[in-house]
Amino acid sequence: MAVSVGTPVRQKAKNPLSRGIFFVLGLICLALLPLSYLPGIPTFDLVLLAAFFFSKSSERMHDWLYAHPYFGPMVRDYQANGLTMRMKWLAAVAIVISVGVSGILFVESTWVRVAMAAVMAYALWFVFTRPTKRVGP
Repeated sequence: MAVSVGTPVRQKAKNPLSRGIFFVLGLICLALLPLSYLPGIPTFDLVLLAAFFFSKSSERMHDWLYAHPYFGPMVRDYQANGLTMRMKWLAAVAIVISVGVSGILFVESTWVRVAMAAVMAYALWFVFTRPTKRVGP
């Protein structure tokens, strides 16, 4: 596997079907990026997801995203440094508000609410277990 200069080593999925699914998921993330300018829909998450999916499916698309003048710095900075504590707390607030509002206003089933709470707990755990980027001296 050829690795472009400056990009981290990544491993593509071995199964062609899996690579195809990852590629389509990456394209879906890119297609949803225009919606990220609406309040509450984060650009950062969609770009990182696209980078992950392309790292598993297409070196060419991953390298394009990694070198992109607007999206590339987001991916490179996250891979090199992680998230700031402010970013983690903003993500946590967004997760709690979106899942909480959805669970209260749109869901009637107790079991679905329990499942949503479990997903929310996992998302919060995931956010706070990522590397923390140090800000300042």
